[in-house]
Amino acid sequence: MASYVSQAEKELMWKLYQKYGTYKAVADKLNRNPGTVSRHVREYEAAVNAASVVMNAK
Repeated sequence: MASYVSQAEKELMWKLYQKYGTYKAVADKLNRNPGTVSRHVREYEAAVNAASVVMNAK
């Protein structure tokens, strides 16, 4: 059964990925599957990048 990943946990995954550099390291820290971490890190990064583009557009 799939477990819910909160927005706060997605942000934490992204921050840990920036620190450790691999999905497996983050997955081990958070007791999650590396595929789950990968999906949510990429999703969070896309949202951050989109917000950045909108903020910088003038």
